[in-house]
Amino acid sequence: MSEVVISSIFEEAVKQVSDRVARKLTEGKKISDTEMIVLLLDLMSKRMDEMNSSLNQRIDDTNKRIDDLSVSLNRRIDDMAASINQRIDSIEANLSTKMKEMEKRLNQRIDSVEAKLNVRIDAVEENLSTKMKEMEKRLNQRIDDLSMRIRELRSDIRVLQQEVSSIKSDVIKLMESKLFPKEG
Repeated sequence: MSEVVISSIFEEAVKQVSDRVARKLTEGKKISDTEMIVLLLDLMSKRMDEMNSSLNQRIDDTNKRIDDLSVSLNRRIDDMAASINQRIDSIEANLSTKMKEMEKRLNQRIDSVEAKLNVRIDAVEENLSTKMKEMEKRLNQRIDDLSMRIRELRSDIRVLQQEVSSIKSDVIKLMESKLFPKEG
């Protein structure tokens, strides 16, 4: 801070001396080497001020361009982000729709296959049921036929037993008559 105060005091002093030297020159008087150096210092100070102003202006212009560029880039980034988000939302909606359609088609196909399988299962079940009834009917008929045949065989066996028993009785009588003849 003290440098700024000293610098402004020095500039003021050089300006006042420079004004006096300039009056001297306009009056046509000679100036000393020291006065010439003061004029040169004043001129250099003014040029440095101009350069400083010019540089400050250029820096301000560059800063403004940077700020404008930053705003523009931020706007473009925001626009791009919004565009990308919108595109993502669109893709998500599209994929969601396609997935729902696919799910619907798959469910319809599953239902169709299930219906066909149910019809086929019912047909196979009916066919098997009919065959089983026919087989049961044939087996019952065979069982009935076998039962009747067994009854007939039992009857035949009884008849045979009676005949064998009768033959046995006749053989015993015959043997008794031959072995033990009756006298008389």
